[in-house]
Amino acid sequence: MLGYSTVDPIDEAWGRVQTEWSEDEPHRRFIAVCVALDRLPEAGRRYREVRDRDPGRREEASRRIESLIALATQQLSDSRSKPPEAGTKRTLRWAAFLIMLILMGSVVWLSLQG
Repeated sequence: MLGYSTVDPIDEAWGRVQTEWSEDEPHRRFIAVCVALDRLPEAGRRYREVRDRDPGRREEASRRIESLIALATQQLSDSRSKPPEAGTKRTLRWAAFLIMLILMGSVVWLSLQG
């Protein structure tokens, strides 16, 4: 056996958050693990549970949820592809037109040679 850990990295990072709630670093690590594993909604779910069940941690959990929303919005914005600019389309059309003219000219020249 190679000794693989069966502990979910998110569970492990969340455990650190729970024991060191007032420290910023465990929260940042937890969110980084969620982002790395593409499981950001999991972070939101856990912070919502704390917000809804623990009045003493409600304010901090709400603040973390707001930062998760901002992060998710940024990720969504970054994942969108921008439409090609009008100048790019125009350049491609001209390049295609010139290549077509060159090919047609070559065909005419070759047919006149033979």
